[in-house]
Amino acid sequence: MRLTLRTMLAYLDDILDPTDAEELGQKIEESDFAAGLVHRLRSSTRRLRLGAPNLQGKGMGLDPNTVAEYLDNVLPPDRVPDLEKVCLESDVHLAEVACCHQILTLVLGEAAEFDPSLRDRMYRIGAPDSDRAEGLQSTKSDGTAEPPVQDSRAVGQAVEAPPTPLAPPVQTVASKESGTPQIPAYLKAGQGSKLKPLAITLGLAFLISAVALRLMGPFDREHPMMRLFGASESTEVAEVPSPKPTSDASTGAQGTPDANADTAVTDAARASEKDGTASSKIVDTTPTVELDEIGEGASPKEPRAESDDPGSDVTPNDDTSQPPDPPKVTEGDTVPPTEMAKVDTDVAFPPTEPVTPGKPPGAKETPGEAADGDVENPVPAPQVEVGHVKLSDQHFLVRLDPESNEWLRLPGRTKLLANDSLRVLPTYRPEIVLAPGVQVVFAGPSSARPLPPNAQGEPGLVVAFGRAFIGTAGVAGASIHLDLGGRRGVATFVDATSEMAVEVRRYLLPGTHPEGEAAQTVVRLFPTIGRIEWQEADAPAAVPIDAGQVRTIVDDTSQTIAAGELPAWMQQEDLRDVDRLASTTLVASLPPGRPITLSLRERTEDRKSEVRSLASRCLAYLGSYDALVKEFSDARQRSYWASEFDALRAAISRNPESALQVQETLEASCGDDAADLYRMILGYSPQQLQEGDDAKLVELLDHGSLNVRVFAYESLRRITNKTLMYRPETTDIRRRSSVQDWREQLENGAIIYVVLPGPLSGDS
Repeated sequence: MRLTLRTMLAYLDDILDPTDAEELGQKIEESDFAAGLVHRLRSSTRRLRLGAPNLQGKGMGLDPNTVAEYLDNVLPPDRVPDLEKVCLESDVHLAEVACCHQILTLVLGEAAEFDPSLRDRMYRIGAPDSDRAEGLQSTKSDGTAEPPVQDSRAVGQAVEAPPTPLAPPVQTVASKESGTPQIPAYLKAGQGSKLKPLAITLGLAFLISAVALRLMGPFDREHPMMRLFGASESTEVAEVPSPKPTSDASTGAQGTPDANADTAVTDAARASEKDGTASSKIVDTTPTVELDEIGEGASPKEPRAESDDPGSDVTPNDDTSQPPDPPKVTEGDTVPPTEMAKVDTDVAFPPTEPVTPGKPPGAKETPGEAADGDVENPVPAPQVEVGHVKLSDQHFLVRLDPESNEWLRLPGRTKLLANDSLRVLPTYRPEIVLAPGVQVVFAGPSSARPLPPNAQGEPGLVVAFGRAFIGTAGVAGASIHLDLGGRRGVATFVDATSEMAVEVRRYLLPGTHPEGEAAQTVVRLFPTIGRIEWQEADAPAAVPIDAGQVRTIVDDTSQTIAAGELPAWMQQEDLRDVDRLASTTLVASLPPGRPITLSLRERTEDRKSEVRSLASRCLAYLGSYDALVKEFSDARQRSYWASEFDALRAAISRNPESALQVQETLEASCGDDAADLYRMILGYSPQQLQEGDDAKLVELLDHGSLNVRVFAYESLRRITNKTLMYRPETTDIRRRSSVQDWREQLENGAIIYVVLPGPLSGDS
């Protein structure tokens, strides 16, 4: 009999024939992996706070129907290995399958016994308290009460006789006369009111109406509904005749501001008409001020005729043909429309053009060029809106707040500004829209920064590292300016349906210290649909790239070759089902407006191992590595050590600053083992292995610290592409056989690279 997960469950639940059970038990004793799996099965089914998969799920291991077909032995053979792989990687799914198999064994093995007295008690559930206290009473036709019906439990105790069948419920006189069956009180209590659906419908109708009215404009006098009900509109030019203001010699002021504000504006309009000049808009000086004019949160002010300059008085002007000096505007100030009413004047001035801080009045605003480099140190630039975040239920972006220096989650429809520092966390695929009509979908961990549009209105984007899909809104010839890890260029979409995929990563040669030698920048451009043209900043002409080809750029070397098999991330096959489950769980605990690092640190203590691992990897891409280093000392996280080791390797490859942070975190968390751990993250060149580092790695497989053993095993596995059934979390006795196998590999000179990782090998 073959040793599989299903046969192992049958063996543990004792439903096999004695011969098969003996054969299977011998195989389990001979295999360390099988013995460890038996231990996992027994321990996971006894853990009280392990949790369970969702009742409604999609994908292998999440759909209850798939698990049921597997337990029923009707699942197609080609799908069985995938389900068993999910169970072996997740204790939650493993315990669920084991417990369901055990329950089915007990239920199908023998018939369930049912006490008749228990049936009577079930029938009496929900009866009124008075009936249970006083016994079930009914009224005879003559008005006398019948004796109460005794409880079957008392009858069973007093007389040893088989219980009598339950008599039908006795109807009262009122129910007999009416002929209508009486509904028990406990059933009436469950009937809901008919007014509740009506109230919900009215509430939804009111909400939809309010939203529709708000979309028609702000709730002011200009709103269409206000016009419909006869609200008066505000006039731009006051035509109401009024006497000219008279000077008051005793006060030295021209009338009072309350009585003569409208008069001054009216006379100014008449004077402008007499001169034959077309005056600009004359601002309505009524106290009512729109929110769009004064800004949200501001309070409207009453118009006044005095000057804003304290200490200066407005003197009467005898010559009405000469207007007074216009208000002074200092550099960096903007004159709101309501301030025009404060000027004591007889003529109308043209509206003042807003002045941008740091620029002379009248100068045209041009978007500034962004600085080179990663998004860690963006150069201050004008606050130019360049796009927005699209709505998404699960995928999200994080942005660095320049004021608090904290990473915050961005909700849907958030406006993006030029030079915003954006990060995409592992397993998520958010989408942004860059004006005009360029859509970018990020795939996995990425670092990006949008640029202000150029003079032609073409958008720009800096991608320091990561992967993204870029397309247009069906416009042929659209272009986007890209800075891919320092390589600048312009991508032009030749066809209206053209799309492209971009990958930017850093490659650090194994065994190289990032402080001494910078990592290489690797860029790959994949046209997924149609044709694109890529023209680098210093290139004389654009290079056409068709679908099915890839443009590869490694430092200063570029070439266009056949794409061959597309990477897994382009086909959305780079995530395991357990990672998708963790992504859905984690996103629900990351509220916008709160520093995301705080929420992620809370999730590193989650009861689910997959959520703890994902939260630790997300923190690593935000510059915090202590939670990720802690993962390698927890035996429960063994299923995620490989991806977590890759996250540390990617961190030291990004830049020397990240490598220094990783080294400092190891020194603070691991003490004397920090040097060996950092050395193993750097990797080994073939020459270093020949000089004795291969023996050092094999020696560390028996180290006393779990994290050291994990790092040594991950390093050897990446070099030789072998496991030799070694498990770093097991005891010394169980590791002894595997360590001996590794020592034999060392003596035979077999600890060498099967395939030396290179810039294009996909190893980051």
